[in-house]
Amino acid sequence: MADRHSMRWRRPGRRDEERKQFAALMRKVEAVRIRFEMTKTELAAELGANVDGVRGWMTGRTLGRKETVAKIKDFQKRKSV
Repeated sequence: MADRHSMRWRRPGRRDEERKQFAALMRKVEAVRIRFEMTKTELAAELGANVDGVRGWMTGRTLGRKETVAKIKDFQKRKSV
């Protein structure tokens, strides 16, 4: 049996592609936010999220879950039309 550490070890780069896609999505959202002169607080209210969560997404510190990504894409579609 493997020791506890190796069972929790993750392959390096396992989520790199997901991070790249989420970062690209957030760059588009940031452009929309600036175009409509929205604050991060207003953006968080539009997305139904916490301001700290939005800041984490913008800096790339955290990734959004599937539900969050769907909300972000919906927001982007509403504002781009």
